[in-house]
Amino acid sequence: MKFVASRLSSGNKIFPAEIYLEPTGVTIKIPGLFSGETKHFDYDHIASVEIDTPLVGFSSISIFAGGTMMAANGFTKAEVKQIKEGIEKGKLDVKNSQREAAPAPSSSSSSLADELKKLKELMDVGVITHEEFEQQKRKMLGN
Repeated sequence: MKFVASRLSSGNKIFPAEIYLEPTGVTIKIPGLFSGETKHFDYDHIASVEIDTPLVGFSSISIFAGGTMMAANGFTKAEVKQIKEGIEKGKLDVKNSQREAAPAPSSSSSSLADELKKLKELMDVGVITHEEFEQQKRKMLGN
């Protein structure tokens, strides 16, 4: 989604600032006559987003990520709110996709070892026999 600052705001008369909300992050372009600045922030690296919405005039948005800050002004109040919500949604989507990509927790060797230890303690106190212990152990180890 693309947002373009108003040409009526200060600093945007000839080349207005642009903000692009993309699937992987947000890109801010602050063009200039002879030079400009463009930065891309991945959603998972964005620390915070601040918006300034004065009662009169255009709003501004500041994005902080990895010790870097980029600000753009000249947007309507509704636009900066929509940009901030889009960034927060993008961060949430990235977090959810990382969670889904992570392998599901399975019975680890430490939990298997714990179970075997419990069985051994049951055998030691006489709750189960040596044969029952061996049978359960084989079942747990898949033999």
